[in-house]
Amino acid sequence: MVWSYFPFAETPDIPARTRHAAIIIGAFSAIDAARMLGHPAPAYGAAVAVYTSSQVRKFGDNLPIGIIQVPLDRARQNKNNSAFFIDTRVRAYLPIHKDYFPDLDAPDHGLIASIDPGLFRRIMEEFARVNERAREQIVTVGPLRPR
Repeated sequence: MVWSYFPFAETPDIPARTRHAAIIIGAFSAIDAARMLGHPAPAYGAAVAVYTSSQVRKFGDNLPIGIIQVPLDRARQNKNNSAFFIDTRVRAYLPIHKDYFPDLDAPDHGLIASIDPGLFRRIMEEFARVNERAREQIVTVGPLRPR
């Protein structure tokens, strides 16, 4: 989990003005990113991130497809001080650049917490599940997003 300027759906190519925690699910070198994009990529490459929020009551008890609730005890295991949810339906395709990752040059590179392997596996499973069963619910943002 890293600090980012995760773009809003209303302005998908513009970095948000407020810091927001995001979970990086993929990072690509400039060469690999250019191959995927079909055009030159930023010098530091690209990242794919999913949305997180600490508004844990937003969905109630019936979580929609793609949403993972992380209760406080699990959050603490991942060195996080509050419960949160992960929304794998909301995806950002971003250049690895200070415009989107404000602490990139800091010693910790903006790392908030590492996600344990079990939770990361669950994120990837939900990401795939949304792709298979609920494509219409996917929201993509970021200047490198598929169009």
